[in-house]
Amino acid sequence: MWSAEECLRSYQAANEQYWNEHGLSMTHPSPSMGQSGATTHGQPTLSAVTAFEVLPQHDYVAKRQFQPRPSIVFRTATEPFIRLADALAGNIAGLLGRDEAVFSQAHLTQKQSLRLEIVGSRSYERQINVRSPAHGSSSITKGRLAEKIARELFEYFARYQVAPLVSSNVSLRQGTRDFGKLVLLELRHVSKSSWQPILGVLRSS
Repeated sequence: MWSAEECLRSYQAANEQYWNEHGLSMTHPSPSMGQSGATTHGQPTLSAVTAFEVLPQHDYVAKRQFQPRPSIVFRTATEPFIRLADALAGNIAGLLGRDEAVFSQAHLTQKQSLRLEIVGSRSYERQINVRSPAHGSSSITKGRLAEKIARELFEYFARYQVAPLVSSNVSLRQGTRDFGKLVLLELRHVSKSSWQPILGVLRSS
């Protein structure tokens, strides 16, 4: 199982890689691995205004060896995540890199699997189309991927989250009643054709 510290460490590394590869600079440092949304040595983190906790998940274990690809990270200019409710509504104008292709063109299959292993909930796997309908074998964009993930997660919580989800730092009411509190941090490559969404839960104000 990923601890909050491990999730944030991986998220932070992916975050820095994304900004370095795209020649961007941040106005604030990335989230600390201590307390998400807290200040570190007097410096505010990106999540200082909208604090969140990483939603605990078990680590999906691939059945065969594979070469993991870099995580796909989701963020706006002001927040280190994208809100799933916004993506579900198609409100992705603020998503950085929303028009970029996200999957490698080499040996790109029609479908990839999304896997959820939320602690205290049933495992979930669902295939999604990752090729662009308009460009044949080309990858879909990051914006389109965010929308697909949001729809699948909304369906998951509507169908299978039949009881409240409570852990040491996270509390979600059953079904989709707290869907507005969920945010998408990154998509982690966990097997040859499988990706695991890393989610956060906004703290109550």
